[in-house]
Amino acid sequence: MTEDVWCEPGDCKAGRLRIVAVLLAAGEGARLGGRAKGAIEIEGEPLLLRGLRILSEVGVDEVVVVTGHYQSDLAPLLSRARSLFNDDCLVEVAQPTADHSQSDSLRLGVAGLSLEVDAVMVLPVDMPALTREDLVALIGAYKHADPGIEFVGPIVGARPGNPVLFSQRIASQIARGE
Repeated sequence: MTEDVWCEPGDCKAGRLRIVAVLLAAGEGARLGGRAKGAIEIEGEPLLLRGLRILSEVGVDEVVVVTGHYQSDLAPLLSRARSLFNDDCLVEVAQPTADHSQSDSLRLGVAGLSLEVDAVMVLPVDMPALTREDLVALIGAYKHADPGIEFVGPIVGARPGNPVLFSQRIASQIARGE
């Protein structure tokens, strides 16, 4: 990445994007022995609150949290996080059935967003090493990409990783199930 990609929110000469986020927290936590990933604490902070705090710090305009298997465990954490965002900018949508995939959660989360946006960020709740600087770099990479680029995200060992950021056009396609 070049130095001009690493711009702080509010300081970028490319202008401000309206960015919304989907935080995926509906998983079963099977590999963790059936625990709510969002309730796991890292340095005293639950992963759900940590993710929401970082999203707030980078200035996302709206967040949809997709819950599912552990909705009741995450509800108190969501209540605590409401103070991080303006009025109705933090929304919860719940998976209606226990049998769902991450793609189902993504589609549900994107469908719950206001689509009058420039870009949509998606991240799973279980990213304990994620930092504010990671999201600033992701936003900068998207803002400063060639105009035809509609999707940015990391590559980890030749495989796509998270978080990702994509255009409103892609978000509309996801919401329609395409």
